[in-house]
Amino acid sequence: MDLKQLEAFVNVVKYKSFSKAAEATFLTQPTISVHIRNLENELGVILVDRQDKELSATAHGKTLYKYATEILSTRDHVKSIFLDTSKNLKGTLEIQTSSTPGQDFVPWMLKEFRDINKNVQFTVEQFDSHKVTENLLTGIGEIGFVGSIMSDELVYEPVFEDEPRLIVANSRPAGQIEGDTISIADFINEPFIWREQGTTWRESSASKVAFHQFLKNHGYRSSSLKIIARINSIGVIRKAVAAGLGVSVVSSSSLGEMDYSMGLKSYKIKEYERPRTFYMVYRKKAYLSPIAESFKTFVLNKSSLNSK
Repeated sequence: MDLKQLEAFVNVVKYKSFSKAAEATFLTQPTISVHIRNLENELGVILVDRQDKELSATAHGKTLYKYATEILSTRDHVKSIFLDTSKNLKGTLEIQTSSTPGQDFVPWMLKEFRDINKNVQFTVEQFDSHKVTENLLTGIGEIGFVGSIMSDELVYEPVFEDEPRLIVANSRPAGQIEGDTISIADFINEPFIWREQGTTWRESSASKVAFHQFLKNHGYRSSSLKIIARINSIGVIRKAVAAGLGVSVVSSSSLGEMDYSMGLKSYKIKEYERPRTFYMVYRKKAYLSPIAESFKTFVLNKSSLNSK
C-alpha cells in the first residue's frame, strides 16, 4: 500500500468515477484502475462497487476512506511544515454544510477567502446537519457548517447566530397583526408549511428539531401544527407562503427585499427569544490540510462570535 494508491482510491470515492478521478490526479484511467485493483488485492477485499454507473464505496471501502483521508491530510500537514505552503495555497477545499449556513454564510466566506487565495477551488455539498456530521466522521469533507452539536468526535466553533422568524402572507389572519412580534397562539391554528430534508427524524433539519422542542417547552405538541405541505427548498417555501398557502418558520438571514415585495411579512416569535448558533466543525483527531487550516483561521477571524 502506498500513497499514490490511497490518493487514487480517495478520488474514485470522492468523484464516484474512475475517469473523473484520473482527471483530478492527472493520471490515466487505466493507471487509476490498476492502483485500485492492487490495493484491493493487497487488502483482500472489494473497496469499490462497480455494478452501477455511479461508483460507490463498499463497507470495507468506507472504512478505508476514513483512514486514507487522515493519512493524506497528515502528509499534507507535514509538507506544509517544511514548505510553508500557507503562503501559496493551491488545491481544492471540500466543505459540507447544512442549509442555513450554506445559503447565508458560507458563500460570503468562500468569496472573501478566494479574493486572497486565487489558486484555491471549492467543492461544497449541502445536506441536513445529521448527514453533514456523518460525512465528516467518515472522511467526506474537511470543514463543515451545522446548526447543532451532534458528535464528541468533532470540534464545534461557533461562527454566527441567527433567529427564527415566522413568515406569513399579509393577506392571512396572522399577517394582519401589527408590529414585528407574534405569539404562538396567534399562528398555531394557521396552515403550516414545513421544511423536510430527510426521511426520518434523525435526518430532519436541525432547525425543525429545535422548533419542535420549543413547542414542547411551551405546552404544545408537534401535532398541534396543521401541516399542509412538506417542502425541501427554503426558496419554494418562501414563495408558497407569499402566495398565501400557509405560514412557516425560516431563519431571518434567508429573507430579503424581494420576499417582502411579494407581500410576505416576517415576525419575531415572542416566546422564541434565544438566537440560534451555527458552528464550523472539523474532526478532532485528523490534521487539516493547509487549505482547510487556513480557511478555518480565516473564518474564525471573520466571525462576530469569535470575540465573545
